[in-house]
Amino acid sequence: MQSVDDDNTEVQTWGKPLWFPDEHIDVRLGWKPIWDIIRPQIIEKLDCTTINLFPEVAYINLFQHGDNSCIHTDRADYTVICYLNPDWNWNWGGETFFYDEDEVIHCQLPKGGSMVIFDGRIKHRAGLVSSNAPYPRMGLTYMFNEV
Repeated sequence: MQSVDDDNTEVQTWGKPLWFPDEHIDVRLGWKPIWDIIRPQIIEKLDCTTINLFPEVAYINLFQHGDNSCIHTDRADYTVICYLNPDWNWNWGGETFFYDEDEVIHCQLPKGGSMVIFDGRIKHRAGLVSSNAPYPRMGLTYMFNEV
């Protein structure tokens, strides 16, 4: 899945898109109910009321054993990842790693029902999922800008 723009040099990611604003495809039942729940939490956490009503991009990330993610930044001011697995054991990997230069500065376990909100310019990637994981690591990702 590519970001909103048409950058042909962009590396493809493992996203499963739910909203394609440029093609006028909008699967609202897939992303909007959760967005409506978490948007007030995002506003409170960021201490701002100036985020767009809708995200720029919404998609499902699904990582299975053997999938790989490169360190990257996002194309929006902020990113939220809502982890969807009902339960997740820390031995299964799949963490989201955040970087400053070549140092890991935060590691977020993908516990079901939790979310992480971060500045989209922070370098990050999904960690490898263990072969012991009984199912893929899933996250509903939203990217949005301040108005």
